[in-house]
Amino acid sequence: MAEKHNSLSLTQELAQIDEKLVALLMTRTNLLSRAASSRRNKNLGITDPAQEKVLWQVWRDASKVDNLEPQILKKIFHLSNNLSYARVERNSSNEKPLCLFPRRKPADIDLDAPRDQILRSMMFFLGATNSTPMTIAPFQGNDISLELINALNLGGFNLAFQNRQCETQPVQFWSMDNKIIYAGQSKFHFYLLLCLALGQVTRAKFTGSTKLKLHDVRPVQDLLPQLGARLTVVEPHSNGLPVRVETSGQLPETISIPKGVSKKFVLALVVAATTYKSGLSIQLDGSFANSKLLRKGIGFLQQYIPELQFEGLSITLPPAPIGLDLTSVDIPVDPLMSLHLLVLPFFIDGKVVLRGKWPEYVPHLHYIMDILHEFGLKISVGSNRITSVMGKRPQKLSIDITSCQEYLPLVLAMSMGLRGPCAITLDTTREDVDYAQDLLENLGAGYAIEPGLLQVGLPGAKKVSESAWQSPGPYWTLAGALISFTHPGLCMTNADNIASAWPWFWKIFMNLPSPQNFINTSRIDEQADETQDDKPKRKRIRITTD
Repeated sequence: MAEKHNSLSLTQELAQIDEKLVALLMTRTNLLSRAASSRRNKNLGITDPAQEKVLWQVWRDASKVDNLEPQILKKIFHLSNNLSYARVERNSSNEKPLCLFPRRKPADIDLDAPRDQILRSMMFFLGATNSTPMTIAPFQGNDISLELINALNLGGFNLAFQNRQCETQPVQFWSMDNKIIYAGQSKFHFYLLLCLALGQVTRAKFTGSTKLKLHDVRPVQDLLPQLGARLTVVEPHSNGLPVRVETSGQLPETISIPKGVSKKFVLALVVAATTYKSGLSIQLDGSFANSKLLRKGIGFLQQYIPELQFEGLSITLPPAPIGLDLTSVDIPVDPLMSLHLLVLPFFIDGKVVLRGKWPEYVPHLHYIMDILHEFGLKISVGSNRITSVMGKRPQKLSIDITSCQEYLPLVLAMSMGLRGPCAITLDTTREDVDYAQDLLENLGAGYAIEPGLLQVGLPGAKKVSESAWQSPGPYWTLAGALISFTHPGLCMTNADNIASAWPWFWKIFMNLPSPQNFINTSRIDEQADETQDDKPKRKRIRITTD
């Protein structure tokens, strides 16, 4: 009998194996999620070290036959576990797709705008360490903010929140020493708390969500000895949290930040240095020259600390204590989130009014505002309100978002609302272009990609995918909500990823065209206050037409 030859190519064989591998990984994720959920329901940690030890022994024994590299294999093991832990953290182990059929009545919106999360966290920190009381209002409670407030209070500070405002009171003594500090899901918060500890003799352990467990802290770990500190990763074969930190409280007058260190760490160091008795001078590598985050954050700080100098690649902070001469502050609007409401007249006409102060220090914000003007939107910025209405709608557009590509989800949603094609110039090597392509494929939209250019609205659309689209992040979820106006019935999974930053977005969207008539934002904030130590409850909202 003739031997049967395999007609598959090596790539095809690998594809078949990967298909089976993903299916097994999904099954494993579901099972481990059930175990983690059960522990969580008993008010236990979602991880079980004994269970992980047993499972890792299976991996290690099975891999000895082919002599696989144990360190790499251990990383794969932890990553596969984190798929389950991340699912449980967002309460979506049984999540079903959210299918959107939004109302198309003209918008009539008058709401408080969402505030900038980074700037709000900075002001929480400055208020907590200030020598006089401070009120931060309006305070729209969300999980990210509450995680920082709880961590600061654990260190001995005094922050309280109620009635849509956060109040800070001065304290005589604070310390992070001998504390186990939960940094939550924010890299900036972890770095902010870490840098706060640098000013005193401290031994502390930092833990965080799955997102921080996957974060690579090695660049900061290498830098910390210059700041009189040492960081040790707790879990073998891991580069993220949990970590132990030991600090001497002996800080240099000047420190040089090399390439590769997180910009969020640099900004956190600048903020925390307002508590250092001798001040600090920071010299940055040239790679930080065009950092939007540093320009925004330090520009905001300079409004309240004029002694803070930021020239070229040099940052200089005066010695502490630095007293802030203000009793209340209104955090500037978050333009990226706010614009997802301000563009609604493009899809359904009407008018949107958001209350709040438009930010002064957001580099390249004027570029996206000019682009939205090309789409026909008329957005006017007043002293404490932003208004948008729709003007003349273009048939087709050619735009360049290279300098503000963080707005790609918004621009993509807008481009799909045109009656003709839209050519978008951008950096096609970035990961967000892959996300855009995945969404377009799911919708069966006609598009083309070539180096430096994405074209949307082309003929030759394909059949809409029967499977739901998985939103890769909060701003893609917001974009998906907008796209549902032009593609009703869009179904997405992971739609609750916006909840930690903007917990009432779906309630706003569900109650269009006049959500202010149905939303008691004070009550929402009170509920957030009451459940500050709990994880957000999952809610499925099906939005239908009238």
